[in-house]
Amino acid sequence: MKRPTGIVRAAVVCALLGLQAGTGSVSAQALGEPASVAPGGAAVRGTAELPQVGVASTAADAPDGGARVASGRAAAASARHDYNGDGRSDMVAWYDYGEGQDAMHVFPAGPDGSLSAPVKDAWTAAKGNYWAEHMKRVTGDFNGDGIGDVAAFYGYDDGTVSLFTWLGKGDGTFGTRLTSWTVEPDNWTFDAITAEAGDFDGDGRDDIAAWYDYRNGDDKLFTFLARTDGGFANPFSSFTRAATEKWEVGRMKFATGDFDGDGRDDVGAMYGDPSGKVRLMSFAGKADGGLDEPVSGWESATGWTFSRVTMHSGDFDGDGRDSIAAWYDYADGHDALIAFDSDAEGTFGNRHEILNRPAGWYERSRMKIVTGDYNGDGRDDLATVYGYTDLRLPTVKTITFIAQSDGTLVGDLHGWETETDWNFDRMFMIEGHSEGLPVCPTVYGHGGYPTGKNGYERDLIRQPNHPDGLAQYKSWGAGGVEGDLQLTRDGTKGVMWHNRSTRGLTGPYVRDANTLWWATGADRLKGRTIAYGPYAGETVYTFREWLESAKSQNMAAFVELKGEAGQSLLNGSASIRDTAWHEVIDPIKERVGSQKIMIYTGSDNTELKAELEKRIKAAGLGDTLTDHPRWVDTIGWEEPAPAASGNYAGWLNRLSRYGLPTTSVPMATTWPKELKTWLNSRCA
Repeated sequence: MKRPTGIVRAAVVCALLGLQAGTGSVSAQALGEPASVAPGGAAVRGTAELPQVGVASTAADAPDGGARVASGRAAAASARHDYNGDGRSDMVAWYDYGEGQDAMHVFPAGPDGSLSAPVKDAWTAAKGNYWAEHMKRVTGDFNGDGIGDVAAFYGYDDGTVSLFTWLGKGDGTFGTRLTSWTVEPDNWTFDAITAEAGDFDGDGRDDIAAWYDYRNGDDKLFTFLARTDGGFANPFSSFTRAATEKWEVGRMKFATGDFDGDGRDDVGAMYGDPSGKVRLMSFAGKADGGLDEPVSGWESATGWTFSRVTMHSGDFDGDGRDSIAAWYDYADGHDALIAFDSDAEGTFGNRHEILNRPAGWYERSRMKIVTGDYNGDGRDDLATVYGYTDLRLPTVKTITFIAQSDGTLVGDLHGWETETDWNFDRMFMIEGHSEGLPVCPTVYGHGGYPTGKNGYERDLIRQPNHPDGLAQYKSWGAGGVEGDLQLTRDGTKGVMWHNRSTRGLTGPYVRDANTLWWATGADRLKGRTIAYGPYAGETVYTFREWLESAKSQNMAAFVELKGEAGQSLLNGSASIRDTAWHEVIDPIKERVGSQKIMIYTGSDNTELKAELEKRIKAAGLGDTLTDHPRWVDTIGWEEPAPAASGNYAGWLNRLSRYGLPTTSVPMATTWPKELKTWLNSRCA
């Protein structure tokens, strides 16, 4: 866990996450409006590159009074996010290193639009100073010099929120971080902010619009006007929507651009109604930097699934006006980029497809997309960092789709690539607008087993290896469970039981489960029941029975093949091996067409792992070895159960790193009920 260092903080992570009493009404003002701190005279503490709390503005907070220009970006004749001053857009990634160090890396674009090897360490933070998941990043030209900059809201453990700027130096690197705005705890809730960058007042400098979700149904847009130094003035409320109108930020995806051609950037949004209807609307930028009432445009009652869309924007045909572009991830595997143009009133229409790729070419979950003019021809293109998983080694590659004069995109122009050196999940590509909330993960639950010494003595047998457990976990909001598959003596029966021995079951003896018969002998497993804990009285079920129960309750089955089963699965007798593997594979094969089943082994036995993979693939069940839930807990289980709050920082890290804009990522936890509650308002 990385913490900002050099600052004494006693508050715990839950203050940031808005889970303490009172958080959410963020101030005593009407409607709980976030209150900004007044500009003060506190000096920045040297030039240390760590988030600093309680630091007021380093320059005057009043907006600069410079003359407006017709169009900031057009007048400057500069491409979006051009970090090296060559007239072409580049890409920048915030990279979160595993050992706790963070850095920004710039990918320069060449004359053909391909993106070359990154300029590493364009800016570097000392170890332990930043949590990547505590940042909401945007890029823009915040000081109006024609060079791309980076800004970010930063949320601290105690609830303090700051706004930072890193000014581009024109050589592909960034200068010392500037802090221009900070609010103390209980004023703004970090999780409630959605950030968008654009020149909303038309003065040639990009500003920031923050959509704030009050969690009581009220929503507001706040504008942070950019100053000449690249910092930001205190925010002002620029648009309000009352709870009675039933807007939810989790049902909105944003992009920014000058859609109506008036020289000021606007905010475009797609809204996904619970009924299934989707519609586009625009909030026009006003002369003071505020946003106008929304204008509704194109809508579709059927045929579009909101969760399959990501929003982008760009001037793809070079006519001086941006279009909204929706990347749509179709259920059959093919992908398309669909553009919508706006008229002078901001009404989106003229739906037309500008890119189409067949099924199997791309997975949207493996793409980090940023639009920009990468070849410098005056038309915006689309580029992505792509993380391959089907090659011999994990590979990360840049790909550019070049805009033509008619606004369509061609290419699949490959640029820089690397094997193993870069972790795709640790790269956060910075765009002019945020992608919004990730799709809510499918939660998988598993009962906790004490991690301390002699944990078996305190084990309360919480594992959902029976219908009662499946029903309980479903009531908590889980969509699946991890179950534990054992094999009885000589592999004759697959049974659901988590312990190596029969400890915790009724019966005459405590024996290793793999030494007992299922239905023969005085110490047989069949008929034994759980002796204590929340599921006392439940019995031991066969693998087939458990899968049937999971199917009837519409619960996905994530099966752990216990290492003790290796006694029969790797037995020297071919007859025993074949019997045992039939007990593992046949129940899956019989049902996999009608229910979600996955299997793995957590055993340290490499021979068992290899044999499981070989046998499962040979049976045509290779899909059960993929798309497994990611374990998201960061604290161990004990009895009595530890507070789930110890996981909050880890859950935030995993949701930030693995959560996807179009895909529900399965996540496994020992606290399914608590994780489902925590996810509320953090995913859509």
